Amino acid sequence: MSEDKKIDTQLEALPEQIQGRSIFIVETTPSGVQVKTGFLAEDGRVLELPAIFPTQEYALSQIDELRKIVIQHFAQAQQASALHGVSLEGPSPDDTIQ
Repeated sequence: MSEDKKIDTQLEALPEQIQGRSIFIVETTPSGVQVKTGFLAEDGRVLELPAIFPTQEYALSQIDELRKIVIQHFAQAQQASALHGVSLEGPSPDDTIQ
């Protein structure tokens, strides 16, 4: 009698070293301005990953930049009338994160 030998081959997910930077992907949609975080690898790939901020100073500078980009998208959408039923008024006190 012969026994079939089973070899368990489990592939281990080896972490891939990727160089690049966190990015915001900002798009104007009919229902508003959509913001996603991503990662732009040095080889040009865009990966869907959370943004990681190593310091508070870096985080706040990125948030300031994102704010400018979002304002630009709303301004462009207002000119193109691309948003339907979305308020294009400026920020209110309720829009501030504290």
